Amino acid sequence: LIHFFRDKAKALGVQLSHSLAAIQPVILGDVEYTISVAEKLFQRGFWVGSIRPPTVPQGSARLRVSLSAAHELTQVEDLLVALEQSL
Repeated sequence: LIHFFRDKAKALGVQLSHSLAAIQPVILGDVEYTISVAEKLFQRGFWVGSIRPPTVPQGSARLRVSLSAAHELTQVEDLLVALEQSL
């Protein structure tokens, strides 16, 4: 699921940090924009955290996508569609 998410997110032009862990940081930069995208995803049924300063450096606000073996491929696909439409 991690590789699938990373490949598809990159194809959408989404900036990811280099991580092969279950937590996939989606770098958006702007705090307000990151919060807005996280809220749009939540309204669509996806609980994706918005991580912002002082937790991360200024200008590197991000979404925290957490994947697990309990997720199904279709759920990740739906998340990617929602992410693309929320950006």
